[in-house]
Formats: sequence, structure tokens, C-alpha cells
Amino acid sequence: MEIKLNKVKKYVKSILMFETTGHDFYHAKRVMNNAVQISKNMDIDLNIVRIAALTHDLIDKKVTSDIMKSINDLEKTLFEIGYPNNDVVTVIHIIKNISYSKGSIPDSLEGKIVQDADRLDAIGAIGIARTFAYGGKNNRMIYNPESKDGLDSVSHFYDKLLKLKDLMNTKEARKIAEKRTAYMVDFLNKFYLEWEGKDL
Repeated sequence: MEIKLNKVKKYVKSILMFETTGHDFYHAKRVMNNAVQISKNMDIDLNIVRIAALTHDLIDKKVTSDIMKSINDLEKTLFEIGYPNNDVVTVIHIIKNISYSKGSIPDSLEGKIVQDADRLDAIGAIGIARTFAYGGKNNRMIYNPESKDGLDSVSHFYDKLLKLKDLMNTKEARKIAEKRTAYMVDFLNKFYLEWEGKDL
């Protein structure tokens, strides 16, 4: 199993190593580690969870301009590595249905775990860093208090990130999310103090 998993890691790394929106190879590894951590003592197919966590961004519109080609490439690669058809179908189904923008909850526990693991990497200290990396890549201002369209990076905390703790599927993920959300709230409070020069 580890030989196959290492081949998946190598494939993901070849595509995401230099991704600069915060959806890079190291994000994929953290999501996998998050998923393993929050799934302890659960009756799941850990192999499916790890593969789906590693590959979840390969078919995301933030990473690829041709989603269907990326899905086909991923399927082909997983087959070549030696994963059976059922596993490949399950992985593809999971990663098609975990994104925040879809607004859906996966139908399997494995899918719920991967969704939670991905969302955990969107919050806390890493989440803050990824938010501003993504904003910079997409020509967003750090903060614009006069903006009404909410397209600056700070607005993203309110549009999405601060909501994630209440959307976690598993008890363990909710516990971690509470701590990481508190860290973001503290960051925002300090940010506004410095923005207004009230910390001087």
C-alpha cells in the first residue's frame, strides 16, 4: 500500500509543487495528515481517505483550467498505479463533492473526513497565510474598508473562513476548528488595531 501511496504523492507533487494559490503539494500533504488524525478509531477505509485527501485539488477550478481532462488524467494514473476500479470511482466521487462552493455534504464517512480535513487547512495560522497567498495571486487587496463587493482578502474571513467551524462533520474536526477559529479572530482584532494605528 505504501508503495502505491508514494506513487500518488509523486504524481500530485508533479502537478502542485509550484502552485502559488495555497493549493500546493504541501497543502495536499497537510490535508492527508489532518484526515488521518481526525479519523482515528473510526471504521473507515483509510486508504481511500488518504488518496482522496492527496488528490482533492487536482480537479479544482482554482488549479486546473480543464476539469474533465484533469479527472481523466487522475483516473488513468490511479489505474496505472494499480488501484481497483471501485477505489478509483470512490475517490473521484469524494473529491467531486467536498468543495465549499458546492455547498454539499459527502454521503460517505470517508468523504466527510476529507472535507473536514481540507477545511481545517483553510483556518488557523496556515489558513491566514493561504488566504493572503490566494488573494495576492488573484490581484485582491489585503483590505479595503470602503469596498462593497467583498473582494479583498480580509472579507474572505467573514464570507467563508469564520463559518467553517460550524460546518465540520466530525467531532474531532470541530474541536480543532474551535481553536483555529479563535486564533483567526484574535488575528483580525490585532489587524484592525494596527490598521487604525490603535496599537501604538
